[in-house]
Parts: sequence; C-alpha cells; structure tokens
Amino acid sequence: MTAHVDDLVGRALHASDSRPVGKITAVYHYPTELAAPAGAVAIAVGLLRRTHLVDLENAEVVDGLLTVPHDRNTITSAPSFTPMVGDTLSQGHAMKVREHYWGASQPV
Repeated sequence: MTAHVDDLVGRALHASDSRPVGKITAVYHYPTELAAPAGAVAIAVGLLRRTHLVDLENAEVVDGLLTVPHDRNTITSAPSFTPMVGDTLSQGHAMKVREHYWGASQPV
C-alpha cells in the first residue's frame, strides 16, 4: 500500500468486490512486537455509524480507491474497540483484529 496515513482518514474503504463499505475515521499501527506488516483502520459503517477495525495487509490503492482483500461480511463482523486512544493498538486488540482477518494459524 502506498498511501500516506494522513491521506486515508475521510476516504471510503472498499471491500474485495470494489464496493464501498464505510468511511475511514482513524488509522492505527500494530505494536512493534507483533511485527505485523501493515496496520488497521477504523471505519464507520451504516446509518448508525458502527465502527469496525480493518486490517490493511494486502490493501491496495488504485486510482485513489483503497481496497482490502476482505468481503463486506468479514469487515462488518470485525472487532470494534471503543474508545480508542492514541495511534497504536494494544497487543490484545491487535491480535484479535489479525485473528479475525487471517485466522488463528496466521503468524503475527
């Protein structure tokens, strides 16, 4: 992914089928001890603006669209932790996000 972190907030996040899922409200880093290759974004979804965390591994920015390799159902069932303070997820939160998207067998 080649977009600058500050450029992501306010953008729409697109699912693997290229349809928009929600608007990015925050960008988070993973703790360094996890050695995860990307980070996660918080997105607001639906009329009630539910917030979900989306892992950015293998995300692509093409023609200004940020697309992740996950379907809408996976994204909208993702963990949500509120309130979030700072720009780095706790190790526990980060592990739950990584496990949701990549499974327990996925190395983090």
